[in-house]
Amino acid sequence: MIARVIGRIGTFADAARPPRYRRLTLGVLALVAVSAMAGAALGHWRYVADDHRTAEVRAGVAEQAGKLTAGVLTYKADTVDADVAQSKTHLTGEFLDSYSKLTADTIIPQAHQSHIDARWEVSGASLVSAAPDTAVALVFLRGITTNATKPDPTYLVSSVRVRVVKPHGQWLIDRMEPL
Repeated sequence: MIARVIGRIGTFADAARPPRYRRLTLGVLALVAVSAMAGAALGHWRYVADDHRTAEVRAGVAEQAGKLTAGVLTYKADTVDADVAQSKTHLTGEFLDSYSKLTADTIIPQAHQSHIDARWEVSGASLVSAAPDTAVALVFLRGITTNATKPDPTYLVSSVRVRVVKPHGQWLIDRMEPL
């Protein structure tokens, strides 16, 4: 098809220009056509690659964000120090800093003093938005807490908006907002 178009352009150029200008014109037109096709192919490939990475993120990030969230909120009085240290490996940014302060100032001392155990499970998770290296999910949780003064378990329900990022190939919680 391109050869036909170039051939027709060449017949119009035959009457007006000498042969060497016709070859030059055809060469320039061929170069422009090849460049346009290469640009279109590159743009399409880039769009498809980005879309494919986003589809991979969408496939499992809500479930992963739920597991991370439940893990960060779960601890036992006997192992709270180790539980908190493990949870910190799944956090990043300002949220890691605020979590570290909260656990050091409040959660760890109270867990030791009142012998508090908290266990959280994911009851559901839904993806709000996703990009190749970041996602936001709504996580719905069920929790059970016990302590030395109240041996009967307290049942809790909560929902949080969780933002996760993937800086080095691993999903980390960047923000957690109770709803």
